[in-house]
Formats: sequence, C-alpha cells, structure tokens
Amino acid sequence: MSVRILFAAAVLAASATAASAERAVYLGFGADYGLPHSGDEQAFGSLIAGATFDLWENMGLGIEGEVGQPVGDGGDERETSRVRGLFTYDFGSVTGIASLGKVQYEIGQETFDGDTFGLGAQMEFMDRFNGRFELIRDFNDDDYGTSVTTSRLAVFFKF
Repeated sequence: MSVRILFAAAVLAASATAASAERAVYLGFGADYGLPHSGDEQAFGSLIAGATFDLWENMGLGIEGEVGQPVGDGGDERETSRVRGLFTYDFGSVTGIASLGKVQYEIGQETFDGDTFGLGAQMEFMDRFNGRFELIRDFNDDDYGTSVTTSRLAVFFKF
C-alpha cells in the first residue's frame, strides 16, 4: 500500500478521534537534511501531521504522517513519505520521542519502500507551539543510495 495513502489515513484517523484533554493533534513543518550511505545528500522541506495520546503519567503513543519535497540544487531530487508510530516519554520540560514506521522515496520514475525509525526530543516554546530535533534512519530495498540518515528541525502547531 502506498505510503501516501497511509499518510492520508493517519491524518484522517487523528482528526476523527473524540476530543479529550489527553490528546494532542498537531501540524508542522520540518527542515530536513538527508545523508545516504552512498550518493548525494539532499535538503528537504517536510509537511508533518499527527496525534499523540497519553497512556500513563509520563508516557504516550501517537501516529504521524509526513510528505517531503527536495529544496535547493544537488541530490537526487527524492520525494519522501513516512508513516510512523510514536512512543513519547515526558521528562519535564523535554519530551523524548522514539518512532518506528514505513518510508517511501520517489526518485524520478522509481519508487523505493522501506522501514524507518527515529529518536528525538521535543520542547514547548509557546502556548501552542513545539520545537523538535530528531534523527531518522531509513532502510530502503537493500540499496545504500536510498538508505538515508536524516536530521530534522521542526516546528509544530497544536490544535
């Protein structure tokens, strides 16, 4: 199944859930830098949407979808799509994030599917705004050119 279809389903599921104090629905933008095992590095702009739900006192689960477009010259002009499950842990002023999911790259007429995982930290800096730093690792079709480590700085608006 296409990652873009999964992204749409994730956004729909997140927005269709009943309103409660334990939920956070968000939309944001990420500035990403991808570095493959071999090949050209690439800068991306990513549109990210998701929802997180509190489980216990400091722990939560979430779902997140994103689409990314290359910016600037260079690289292989890959388009990126990810759908990920999130595990969050609230350390106080910083929330730790671990993610696991699926990724898809489109490079020209070729499509590469694979797995993705990430580790990051998120922090509220205004009433409805959060900032996030994250390292994301993608493994695609046993291909070193599309197995990429991405660093991300993102800003989110919480609804």
